[in-house]
Amino acid sequence: MMTPFDVWAPMFRAPFSGDVTQEIVPRILSPDIAGSPEIEAKIQTDVASYGKQLGKVLDALQTLSQATKTPLPDIDALVAKIEEVKDNSAETLRADAERALDRLKTVDEDAWRDLTGAA
Repeated sequence: MMTPFDVWAPMFRAPFSGDVTQEIVPRILSPDIAGSPEIEAKIQTDVASYGKQLGKVLDALQTLSQATKTPLPDIDALVAKIEEVKDNSAETLRADAERALDRLKTVDEDAWRDLTGAA
């Protein structure tokens, strides 16, 4: 049985009740950025995204944690969650499927043809 709440609920969002997204983009004329926004933008586009930069920092923290036998459970949990998202991303799944199809073509070309519809 459907209630009025079921109809209207998807249209309304209470504070903090849903996905939160944040785009991190240096703004050229923003007073919120310390340093040079132009340099930040160039680093992000030409060198490494913020995610790539943070990934390197997390890797270094985990390496130091292991070397010094200092547990960092919050960092380990964060890295595990990030890896789970990456593993379940469409891009990763597609790359895995392409590698599997390439292997299948090498091992059993007839089965590869059946799956891909290749002539």
